[in-house]
Amino acid sequence: MADAYTKVQVEDVEMRERKGGGPGSRDLSGAIGAETMTLRFWKFGPGDQMAYHRHQEQEEIYGLIVGGPQEMLIEGEVVIVNDGDWIRVPKDTVRRIQNNSDRDSNWLIMGAPPGTGITDGIRINPETGEEIPRP
Repeated sequence: MADAYTKVQVEDVEMRERKGGGPGSRDLSGAIGAETMTLRFWKFGPGDQMAYHRHQEQEEIYGLIVGGPQEMLIEGEVVIVNDGDWIRVPKDTVRRIQNNSDRDSNWLIMGAPPGTGITDGIRINPETGEEIPRP
C-alpha cells in the first residue's frame, strides 16, 4: 500500500526564489509525484507580482489562502481576491497575481495538464498585449 498515496508538509518542500527576486514557490506536485497536474504553493511579498502570461496547454486554478484582499490582473481587469476565494483561468486568458498590499500573501496554484513546464507559459506585455519572446 505504500504507493496508494504520498504525503508531504509544505514547509519540507524547498522554497525556490524567482531569478531577479520576487515571489517564491514550492513545487508540491513534484514533491508528491503528481503526473497529470501541477500544484505550487506561492508566497508573494508586498510589491511582488508574477509575469503577465497565458498558457499553451494549461488551465489554472488560483486560491488565496491568506493575506487578502489581493489583486489579480485578468485580461486587463483588476480582480479583488479575498482569503478563501478560488479563480479558474482558461489557458488562453492572460493573468497575473500582483501584491499591491503591505502584507505577504500565500496562494495555491493548480494547473492541468502539466504542459511543457515553464515554456508552457507565454509572457505578455501588459501595456501592448504583445508576446514577449523568451531569451
